[in-house]
Parts: sequence; C-alpha cells; structure tokens
Amino acid sequence: MSRRERKKEETRSTIIGCALELFKSKGFQETSMEEIAEQSDVSKGTLYNYFPDKESILVGYFQSITAGYGEDIKKALTGNQDLKFKLNSLLDFKKGLMGSDVKLTAIYLRYRMQTLFNSDPFSNPNRSGLENVVLEIIKDAQVNNELRSDIPSIILARTFMLLAVNYFISNIEAKEPFEMDTLKNQLIELFLDGAKL
Repeated sequence: MSRRERKKEETRSTIIGCALELFKSKGFQETSMEEIAEQSDVSKGTLYNYFPDKESILVGYFQSITAGYGEDIKKALTGNQDLKFKLNSLLDFKKGLMGSDVKLTAIYLRYRMQTLFNSDPFSNPNRSGLENVVLEIIKDAQVNNELRSDIPSIILARTFMLLAVNYFISNIEAKEPFEMDTLKNQLIELFLDGAKL
C-alpha cells in the first residue's frame, strides 16, 4: 500500500471512529455531518468525498469490522462440518458483530434494506465480503449434495442472506435470548427444508 493510500485509509478510519463516538454520545439523528467533520479535523468537502451521508459512515463501520474478521470466519467455516453447523455459525458470527449497539444496527439494517437493489452485494467491492462467504458455503453444499444443484448457487445465497436480514431485524426486537435461538433454528430449517435434496 502506497503512502497516499495509507493516508486515505487513516483519514477514513478517523472519520468513522469520530462519527461513532458522536453517534453513541449524542445520538445518530442528533449528529450532523458538520460535527463529524469538525471532530475528525477534516473539511466538510473532504468528509463528503469519503462519505455522502451519515448512513454511509455506518456502512463503512460495519464493513470494516466484518472485513477484519473475514478470514477468521472463512477458516472457521471450512472443513468437515455440515451445512447446518456452518449456517448457524455464520449467523452467530454476524450477530456478535452487529449486536454491540442495537440502535446503530437498526439504522444500518434499515439503510441496507433501502439500498438493497442499488447493486449486487456479491459483486460489489465496497461490501464486506461476507456475502461471498455465504456463496462459497452454498457452492460447497451443492457439490457435496447437501443442497439441490438445479437452483443457481447465487439464488440460494441471496435467499439465505434475506433470511439472515430477517433474523437480525427480529434480533433487535427480541425480549429473551431463547427467542432468538428458536428463530435462528427455524430460519435455517426453513432454508434447508426448502432447498435440500
């Protein structure tokens, strides 16, 4: 990575870090882009070059924490475990990442749902890459005859990702932890019973 690229990445990380501090202390709605620029010690123009709005800063935050663990989750999900175990592990992993701040996660998920069709998450280089982990799990399951192969793997992966979004949205509203375990198992069973041989 060149010096210029490192500087850009440092600026991006500083903006995300300062914005998160403001979101948590003041609230997301109450924080302005001007305050984020001031706290980050960058001009408003520079801030808008990196992030067009507050929601995109949240996206950057969740992408960075997911990408940071991307290789770990890939390693954990390769091996001889069955498909159900891998899907369970994937949902647990994502819940762990997103569960640290329920309010910000809710804003992030709402924004992601509004922009869901702006690009294909499986080919978008600005995504965290977790979608491609799901795609690889699905492809492996088809090769191992755990899932039917007459449905394209990308369609099955998108279907599972939509079920996962349902799980995370429900997670925000859950009153008891056992409710979420039950829901997670039901969603995985729904996916597998509709897709397996």
